[in-house]
Parts: sequence; structure tokens; C-alpha cells
Amino acid sequence: MDQTDAANRASPAPLPAVVVDRRPLTDRVADYVRDLIVQDILQPGDPINVQSICSTLQISQTPLREALKMLAAQGLVDLRPNKRVVVASLAANEIEDMLVVYTEMEKLAGRLAALQATPDDLHALQQQEQALMTAFHAGESLRYFHANQAFHQALVHASHNATLIELHNNLNARLYRTRFKGNQWNARSGDWQRVAEEHSKILRAIETRNGDLCAELLARHLNGARASLHAD
Repeated sequence: MDQTDAANRASPAPLPAVVVDRRPLTDRVADYVRDLIVQDILQPGDPINVQSICSTLQISQTPLREALKMLAAQGLVDLRPNKRVVVASLAANEIEDMLVVYTEMEKLAGRLAALQATPDDLHALQQQEQALMTAFHAGESLRYFHANQAFHQALVHASHNATLIELHNNLNARLYRTRFKGNQWNARSGDWQRVAEEHSKILRAIETRNGDLCAELLARHLNGARASLHAD
């Protein structure tokens, strides 16, 4: 064996990186069910088949029941008598009211972020903006949606206002399916690229500390969810 062969044996090619999800099982199960709801695999009023999900995920009923309690607290499912669980239904006027408040929350968060954002906050926003544009160019709507959600959550966290962060998290959870449908509507209407590219303008407004412009951009940016509601 020559020296080159010995060196190759001593230094094997590096393995590809693997992202390991170390969150509690209950959180991961909740994400799975949430994605079934957001993609209309489970639609409003549909019962949750506990046995089927447990079989698919190869888990016991305990983490699923705990995950369903989390989703019920977020308004995504309703817990009924005799342990029945169904996907929550919201009237159009209820969603409209929530979207009005949600938009105002984001506008406030944008103004505060322009004042309060740290270098770490800006870095997080830049990473999520890059991630959502990568998903957009790949045409992966669900991955885009998750990156989009992460961008807006990073924006609200950059406000450094604990009350606003808590209220936004709660309302965002209830609007999860509606926000996804807004993304889908943008894709169908041909607006997906324009809406995706708006994130860089929002980010730039925060970087330049222009809170009023950031709020204005966010108000326009969030029209997709409302448009999809009226289109249905």
C-alpha cells in the first residue's frame, strides 16, 4: 500500500451534515398535525383519527394527546366529549377580525424592530430571508411557508417587546392555516415572486432604522391572506 492509499484510509471523506430535531416528541407531533391542517389534508370539521396518526408516526397515544391539547390551546382543533377531536372551524368574519389585529401587530413590531433590532436580530432576519427565497426558487411552497413564518417571528422578536411577542405568537397560531392559504393564493395569482421579494425591502427598512416605511411595507405585504379569504 503506497502513501496515497494510506492517507486516503486515514482521512475518509466527510459525511453530509444531518439536522437532528432534538425538540420534545410532543412538539414534533404537534408540528406534524399542524402541517396536515395547514395543507387541508385535514380540513375544518374533520375528525382527528388518533389511531391512524399514531400508526403513521409509530408513537403511543400519549404524545399525540398532549400535542392535540397544545393545538386546542392555539385554536386549531376542538376537543369534544368522549375524547373526540376535530379540526376547528372559523367563520370568515372571525378570520377577518383577527387579520386586522394581526396586521396592526406586525406594523407595530416593524416600527419597534427598526429601533431595537440588534446585530443578532438582523442576522436572524437575513438568514430567514435567504431561506425563504431559496424555497421560492425551488418552488417548495411548504418549505417557503415555514421560512416565511420564521422571518415574521424573527421580526416580531426583534421588537424586544415581550407582550407583543406573546400576543403575536398566540394569534399567529390561530391564523396558521389562513396564512398558508394566503401564500397559496399569491402563487395562484402570479404574485408569489413579488411577495417573496418584499421581504428584502422590509429587512432593508429595519436595517436603515426606518420604522414608518417598515410598517407601510408590512401592511401591503400581508394583503395576501385577506385576499385569499375573500376569494374563497
